Amino acid sequence: MITNKLLKICRAMAEYEGWNYKNGGGEGHNFATPAWRNHNPGNLKASPFAVGKDGKFAIFVDDNVGFFALVWDIWAKASGKSTTGLTPESTIYEMIKVYSGEPPVLVENYARYVEMRTGIESTTKLKALLKD
Repeated sequence: MITNKLLKICRAMAEYEGWNYKNGGGEGHNFATPAWRNHNPGNLKASPFAVGKDGKFAIFVDDNVGFFALVWDIWAKASGKSTTGLTPESTIYEMIKVYSGEPPVLVENYARYVEMRTGIESTTKLKALLKD
């Protein structure tokens, strides 16, 4: 089930990845980011919903499909239906570490940003995202 917590996390991750939700008219968006250019708010590297690749990032047919793919990806991780090794008992921090593939200092920055934007602590277990 898609919950408000899951959507909050996905929106915060999309913002961190270079997506901008400031307004629906396109003003304030950074058109140069791979997230924007590829209709891929989460900078997913692969997805069953992708129509192609741009370097290491998946390309989606439009923004709605790209955001749905991000929500589906995080839902799968929170449900334990992912090949990443994450389970419902994994934390948001652990998910960001696997998701981003970044060095520890950047994972810390990412986790703090998500906490700040959502009010959900990075020590929260993924299974909590599936309950409102």
